[in-house]
Amino acid sequence: MSSVPPAEEVRPLRHVLSGATPAEWDLAAYFEGLGNPTRLRILARLAQVKEARVSDVALLLGISQPRMSWHLRLLRRARIVVTKREGREVFCRLDRDSIGANLQRFQALVGGEADIRTDVVPLQGLADAVNQSLPGPGRERSLPEVI
Repeated sequence: MSSVPPAEEVRPLRHVLSGATPAEWDLAAYFEGLGNPTRLRILARLAQVKEARVSDVALLLGISQPRMSWHLRLLRRARIVVTKREGREVFCRLDRDSIGANLQRFQALVGGEADIRTDVVPLQGLADAVNQSLPGPGRERSLPEVI
């Protein structure tokens, strides 16, 4: 069970022009989620493992629990991270399919190939490409992988 809100509830953090489409909202929220060095550090750590306890990531990065929760809320809103609760523990992982879709949508936009207002980008084989492009293990410390 993920804690990603339904599409109609997801709103970006900043006000944009009226008449923006859901695809524009999604892409704006995605880049807003990436717009902080702490959140990028969280993503780099999550890229090393399949899934991790939120408390482990916070401890590893030296982030307080309330601050970690705040960053995760923004990452969930941007559809970059998915969380699930098991008892008292909360686990998080990268939403690689959503990340791949947003990257492909952005690439089409800047490449002049598509208008994000109308195009829906297929996800065929995209998750594998994203998995290979994200940073892997080999950092100074690592998270335990949850099976």
